[in-house]
Amino acid sequence: MPKGKSIHSKEYPVFLQLLVEIRQEADLTQTKLAQKTGLSQPYVSAVERGVLRLDTLQLRTWLHGCDSDLGTFGTELERRLKAFGRGSEGMKARRGKKT
Repeated sequence: MPKGKSIHSKEYPVFLQLLVEIRQEADLTQTKLAQKTGLSQPYVSAVERGVLRLDTLQLRTWLHGCDSDLGTFGTELERRLKAFGRGSEGMKARRGKKT
């Protein structure tokens, strides 16, 4: 298991961006999502800024508020993380080359 929390991983911004996009695609403001899910707007904001983390059940509640689900989210997150990984591998290779 990697050291440190996932909130500090280089991949975490990919997760956060997807959360925000799903909310925006559902045409919800932070306030509207909070009202639909029983959360507070400051809580939604803190999650989206990466200050607070979601457990799986909290993520499920969030996604259902956006008319989405864990399966859809997980599939898209995996696709983006694979693309992100390919991008960072390419950066490592370029940094290792001498010009």
